[in-house]
Amino acid sequence: MNSLERFADWGVNVALPFWAGHAWDRRSGGFLESLSLDGRPVTGDTRRVRTQARQVYVFARAHLAGWCDGFDLAVDGFELLERRAKSPDGKPGWVHRLSDSGEVEDPMRDLYDHAFLLLALAWLHRLTRDSYYRNSADALIAYLDDAFGHPAGGYCENVGGAALPRRQNPHMHFFECLLAWHEATADPEYLRRAGHILTLLQDRFMVAPGGFLAEHFDNELRPAPRPDEGLLVEPGHELEWVWLLDEGREAGLVVRENLPDELYAHACRFGRNAKTGFMMSAISGAGDIIDGGSRTWVQTEWLRAALARQRLSHVDGGSEVERAAAQLLQHHIDPALPGGWIDQVDGSGQRVADRMPASTLYHLLGAVVEADRAGSKDHESASDAL
Repeated sequence: MNSLERFADWGVNVALPFWAGHAWDRRSGGFLESLSLDGRPVTGDTRRVRTQARQVYVFARAHLAGWCDGFDLAVDGFELLERRAKSPDGKPGWVHRLSDSGEVEDPMRDLYDHAFLLLALAWLHRLTRDSYYRNSADALIAYLDDAFGHPAGGYCENVGGAALPRRQNPHMHFFECLLAWHEATADPEYLRRAGHILTLLQDRFMVAPGGFLAEHFDNELRPAPRPDEGLLVEPGHELEWVWLLDEGREAGLVVRENLPDELYAHACRFGRNAKTGFMMSAISGAGDIIDGGSRTWVQTEWLRAALARQRLSHVDGGSEVERAAAQLLQHHIDPALPGGWIDQVDGSGQRVADRMPASTLYHLLGAVVEADRAGSKDHESASDAL
């Protein structure tokens, strides 16, 4: 069994059943923000609305795949989140953070949070076929247009918080949820909206002539360097865009030629840790190391990007897939308890994390989906050859 097959087997047969039994807070309801490294619930944490929405997505999608019994977790999780976080102060939108017992801790309305609420709604719609979820999503998009639309393009970071820097990351996830809604409904309006985000990526978020993805921007969406480190670049986000662009292309969007290759090449050239081989968390626009460590999610996005390239028959596709899967297993999964992961290691590969953030399961599930997809195609190819 190669590294990709081992990872897919771990996700389907170990991680998802484990989290289906451990993700829910049996004391006060809702999804736990994190577990300890030995699998115990961590209580007292602030609950991020984005984490709750991500877990709804995870269990809806995993249930539809037949990998765990996630129906009630997804439906009940969203119902409780909606009751606690949607307009508790009488104002439109969803609040940013809750206590672990459900009280509002931060009433800010955040674009990143709302993108994941839209993703959760897309998969609840697919799970239940209940029109309530689509109506809720369309109302939420209308709210974002009204409250977050920015005259310089794209969307504001939030309502009620710091206006700057503006970031590409929430837009990337808005692109993701729009593709999910297009896949769920075939409504071209979602694809049209995704096309607007694609234009922002190509015209504003990418920095020429270096061909890399900037993270932070000023009010007019001009790249905004940080005082001590210059432009911030996260290789994980460059790689995340690679597979998202492949999803967009399959849906019918016209992606600028060579853009995915530019993103992948930059991440691999400057983002790999020379000592360990994993993708690093952060570099500068000049290619200097800002954070030479690794997060689990960065390696999952490397794996998904490599799988997207393999589907397009890039010559290095197969070797890169195996390399990415091996790094993910070596540094993050194999050292952890069954079903868990070591979420962060430093630049030498030593463990830094003291807990498992539940939000990372979203990234892991996405990589498992793609690994299983690749394995299924390999099996079909082998069967066809018989």
